Amino acid sequence: MANEAGVEGLSSIKYLSFTGGGEAMTQVVGGHIDVFTGDISEAQGFMESGDLRVLAVLADERLSGEFSDIPTAKEQGVDVVGANWRGFYMPADISDEARQYWIDTLGQLYASDEWKQVMKQNGLIPFDVQGEEFRQFVESQIDDIETLSKDVGIIQ
Repeated sequence: MANEAGVEGLSSIKYLSFTGGGEAMTQVVGGHIDVFTGDISEAQGFMESGDLRVLAVLADERLSGEFSDIPTAKEQGVDVVGANWRGFYMPADISDEARQYWIDTLGQLYASDEWKQVMKQNGLIPFDVQGEEFRQFVESQIDDIETLSKDVGIIQ
């Protein structure tokens, strides 16, 4: 986000690695760090108590429901998306039939009303990328993270 916003001297930004969002959230709410990126579900309780102010949603569009008043970074002039995504992976040498079985099965799960309810209950935003498109997405994310890590001095 700093890079896209035109911040100079990215290597001067101190990056801290935490084992989980809870630890990082404790540090930001306690005033020990200035900013934090994380899941809205981790921030929700601190937002409700008034201990945390969310500056932007790193999504293409505003979140729905109770979070709809939080502007996106894009709305604020910073064209960046920072989705927190997860994937399912399998061995590279798996058969084409097994690969397709899992793509189809997970696609059916994702389309189910039960999964949609779980997503809603947990504040998750739909992100349905599968098969070859997902592989390309992951490779692009790895390249972006590697470049950013070099820019901020995490990787030499």
